[in-house]
Amino acid sequence: MRTRLKIITGLAAAAMLGLTGCSAPGADAGAAGSSGGSGDDGTFKVAAFTAGYATPGGKLTLDKFVEEGKAKGWDITLYTSDFDYDKINSDMQSAITQGVDVILAGFPDPRQIAPLVNSAESADIPIFSIDGGVEPNEDFVEDVTFDQDQLASLTVGALEEAMGGLEGKDVMVIGHDPHIGIMTRSNLAYDMLEEAGANIAGGEMKQALNPGTSQEEALKFVTDFLQANPDGLDGVWVGWDHAALGAAQAIDEAGRDDIYVTGVDALGVAVEEIKKDGPFYASVHQDWFSVVDVVVEDIEAYRADGTLPEENFVEVEGELIDRDNAADFTPSM
Repeated sequence: MRTRLKIITGLAAAAMLGLTGCSAPGADAGAAGSSGGSGDDGTFKVAAFTAGYATPGGKLTLDKFVEEGKAKGWDITLYTSDFDYDKINSDMQSAITQGVDVILAGFPDPRQIAPLVNSAESADIPIFSIDGGVEPNEDFVEDVTFDQDQLASLTVGALEEAMGGLEGKDVMVIGHDPHIGIMTRSNLAYDMLEEAGANIAGGEMKQALNPGTSQEEALKFVTDFLQANPDGLDGVWVGWDHAALGAAQAIDEAGRDDIYVTGVDALGVAVEEIKKDGPFYASVHQDWFSVVDVVVEDIEAYRADGTLPEENFVEVEGELIDRDNAADFTPSM
């Protein structure tokens, strides 16, 4: 069953910028299993991982999780990689063997973590997840994520507003299929645009290869397209802000003021661009710090008496940030 949780946005920015990827592991402890509590030495051990630590959103979210967990007295080790799931699976299997009570999956790709999931299941260790997919997954005792349909609807609607309609307009769509959330909302947006009568620029979705270089990739996508089709672009829908910034830069450099861009994340740099009334028209704030609060409290409940969340899939809603409210918005990233 899906549960929709409305999260109030606007938390003050907070992040532990000094983390380098791992906290110092504590003393050995056996896995708590379904009974909750702590290991044999009384230490509650949490192994957290993310393959997306190189992205600002991934880093700040996992750093925030580590900060809040340590404040509750947990012994946390954070395992990271640059989208290298072989490393993540290996590191987490070692952590499970050494003994942990809980696993936190940060922005995981469910298609690539079967080895660590199997190891955790064999050891009776629950996995809590942040943004672990777009539908219920029995691998996780809880997955708190954003409603991809809502994100797509908000941004397509903003693009429609900016362009004065979608019928007959030429819109480039930029996605990144390795991230299941971006893949899902990009395909939803693609369908919404086509159903509204827009033409997909180039005839198909553009795919950025690496989030770390996506700004440069999107810059090239849009620059090359405008050089070949000077009058063939009205808008660019992008699944996340870094790539959207590249698209907006290309439009600026082309000297165009009639092409609009939307993104997702509401990064501070993106909000500053929205305030300029330039090509970057809108983004959607995903309040990952509030998601961290939810997951930390549910892990703490498990620690206390073995209580697991009633629902294993919780969708939360984002907030559209555009020219109307950007000046009053405080980004968390």
